Amino acid sequence: MTNINCSANCVYEQDGKCTLDHVSITQNVLHQGTECAYFTQRKNPPSKNKPAK
Repeated sequence: MTNINCSANCVYEQDGKCTLDHVSITQNVLHQGTECAYFTQRKNPPSKNKPAK
């Protein structure tokens, strides 16, 4: 696991850290306006404030 701070809406972000644990060669140095070549947008952003049931 890396020790990189992350606040992007990315599948690899968890609790403010990047959880990507292996990298590969990529053609995309900058992807979708981010500074991360491995950025993969989440389909549904995580809910910080879950509604009460």
